Amino acid sequence: MAKISREELIKHLTPPPGITMPPYPAKRDRVYRTSLVAVAAGMAAAAVAAFLRSGTALFWIQGFVSLGLAVAGWTFLVWLKEWRWVVRSLVILGLVIWPFWSIGGWALTIAGSAIMAAKETHCFHFWAGRVIPWYSVLFGAGMILSAPWWLMGILWAGLAYLWISLVRGRWTLPLFEV
Repeated sequence: MAKISREELIKHLTPPPGITMPPYPAKRDRVYRTSLVAVAAGMAAAAVAAFLRSGTALFWIQGFVSLGLAVAGWTFLVWLKEWRWVVRSLVILGLVIWPFWSIGGWALTIAGSAIMAAKETHCFHFWAGRVIPWYSVLFGAGMILSAPWWLMGILWAGLAYLWISLVRGRWTLPLFEV
């Protein structure tokens, strides 16, 4: 991450003219960050489960990751209300359909997470956030094409590494409060 000055941080935490933002207390930012830690840990666990070829473990890990992304999506700080609701809709729908349609659930939650990563990068210049949206497309192709277990394990490990890097960068910033 490029070093952000205090002035740049304040600029990013000041809504643009005409934007009304509901309060965003530091406690909510802590919940957001903690949920992203859970997501990254869940993705790492998914890599292990893929290497072990445990479909049952992957099913439950998906629920855990989807729940973490639903919490992150609900506590996501972005100025434009429409984008907040796009992300929230994707991750909530992903969680709701997970038990019934695994690939559809993953598609929605991974898409929502890619938008969150892109927004984090837009504001705070995390290198991983530039890669996550494109990597998510590659990951999705692997799922749709039923890539072999070892390749999905590698793809999961890569996605986990990217998210761990982004989350680590996000934790270096002070808690946000708007």
